[in-house]
Amino acid sequence: MTDHPHANRTDAVLVYAIHRTHDWWRHVADHLGFERAVVLTDRRGEGDRWVTDAFYAAWRRHRRSRATASPLLTEAEVDDVIRRCRVLRSQPRRRAVAMALAMVEAMEEILLDLQPGFVVSFPIDNYVQDVLARRARAHGATYFELTASALPDMCMLMHRGRLVSAAEEPAHDLVEAKVRQIADPLFTPAYVQNATAFTAARFLKVLAYFQIRSVFFRLYALMRRDGLNTHYFDAQTTLLHKPKIRDIRILGMVDPDWEAKLDGHPRERRVLFGLQLFPEAAIDYWIDDPRLLDHEDMLVEAARRLTEAGFQILVKDHPLQFGFRQVALIERLAALPNVVIVPYEVSGNRMLEVCGINLTATGTLGLQSALMGSRSVTGEAYYANPEDFILLRTWDDLARLADRVEETPPPTSLRRRQERIVRQLLRGSFTADFFSFRGFDPAHPNPAAAALGQALGERIRRLGPEGEAWHARNMPANGGGHVGSPLN
Repeated sequence: MTDHPHANRTDAVLVYAIHRTHDWWRHVADHLGFERAVVLTDRRGEGDRWVTDAFYAAWRRHRRSRATASPLLTEAEVDDVIRRCRVLRSQPRRRAVAMALAMVEAMEEILLDLQPGFVVSFPIDNYVQDVLARRARAHGATYFELTASALPDMCMLMHRGRLVSAAEEPAHDLVEAKVRQIADPLFTPAYVQNATAFTAARFLKVLAYFQIRSVFFRLYALMRRDGLNTHYFDAQTTLLHKPKIRDIRILGMVDPDWEAKLDGHPRERRVLFGLQLFPEAAIDYWIDDPRLLDHEDMLVEAARRLTEAGFQILVKDHPLQFGFRQVALIERLAALPNVVIVPYEVSGNRMLEVCGINLTATGTLGLQSALMGSRSVTGEAYYANPEDFILLRTWDDLARLADRVEETPPPTSLRRRQERIVRQLLRGSFTADFFSFRGFDPAHPNPAAAALGQALGERIRRLGPEGEAWHARNMPANGGGHVGSPLN
C-alpha cells in the first residue's frame, strides 16, 4: 500500500460518527491536533465523507452474485460479522451476507483513499464499525474506541473490550482519592440510569412507542433512499430480539416477596444474575468465543451449573430493559430450582448487599461487586483481571464454574483489591467530559468538547505506534480463539 500523497499516515485520523453525532465529532476532531482529521458516517450528506452510495452499489452487485465471501472477508469472517451484529443476525442470510460484503468494500475504498494512521469511534456496536475495525487492522491503522470511564468525570479508550492502558502508573494519592469515590457502596457510574413505574400500563406504553418509532423510521429510510441503514433497521420491531405483546407475562413472574426466599441460603451462597441490556454491544463485540455470544444460553447453563451445586440465583433485570426483555429467558431461568425473579424496582446496590456472588458478562455490576469484596464472575471486560475476578473466557469454563466459585476465597485485603482495580482503570482513563455530545450545538459549541478533543489527541499520540504502541504490545499475538475472529 502506498502512502497518501498529501500527508504522513501518523498525522491523519479517521473518525467514524454514529447517528446525530457528526457535528460534535467534527468539533472534537478539529481539536485533536492532527494535520488531517476526516469525519465519516454511513448516512448520505452527513460528515466529511460517507459510505452510503458506495455501499448500495456494492450491495446490489453482491446480492445478484450471491457471493458468500470476498478478498476482504473470508466466509468465516462473514459468519462472525453476522453473528455479532444485532441487525444482521435478524436478516435473511442472503441479505445479511451481501450487506457485510458491501460495507467492507465501501470501508476499504475510504481507507485506501485517506490512508489514516488512526481510526476513532464510539465503541463498536454494529457491523459497520466492526468491518471498519477489521480493515483498519489489515491496513496497519490503530483503532481506538472512546467511551466514558467507570471513574467519574473521565474518559477511556478501548479496543473490543480491552482497556487501552498507558504504561505509567498513576500517582498513589490519585489512586486513593478514586478508591474513596468509586468504592462507596452507593456509587453508580455516570452512564447507569434508573427508571420508575414498572407497571403493565408502562410496558404497553413502551411497546406502543416503539411500534410508532418503527413505522416512522421505515418511512424515513424510504425518504432518505437508505432502507438498509443500520440505525433505521435497528428500530424495526420485526428484529428477532424485539419484544411482543406476549412478553408482558414477565410482570407476573417477578416475586414481590423475594426477600422472604433468602433465609434458606446464606449470603455467600446467593448469586446475583444482574441482567444486562440485551442485545448489548459489549457482549457482542468484547467476547471472542462465539459460543458465549449466545448470551441467554450462557446464562441458563451457568444457572443450571450453580443451582445443581446448591447455590441460589437471584435474577434482577436491568431497569432500562423494562418493556424490551423477551419473557423466554426469564421463563427458562425460573424453571430451574432455587431461582428467584426480583422486581424491577429493586436497586442493583441493594442486590449486591444481599448476594455474595455476582455473575455478569460485561456489566458494571461485575465491577461494583468486586470492589465490595464479593466473588465476581465476568467475561473479559475492561475492568477485569485474573486476580480479582473469576473470568469466563470460553464456553468450556462453565463446566467448572461452580467449583471455581467454591474455591475462590475472599480477598486477603479488600483495600488492596480496590487499589489494584482502580489503578488499572486509571491507567486507561483520562480527564475529559465524554457527555459533552449531549445537546451539542455547532453554532454554540460546548467548550468541554474542544477540551475533550485536545485530551483525546494527546492520548492517541501517546498510545499509538509512535508512542507506547499499545495495540502492537497487547493484542493477542496469534489472533483470536476461532477462525473468523475479529482479533485475527
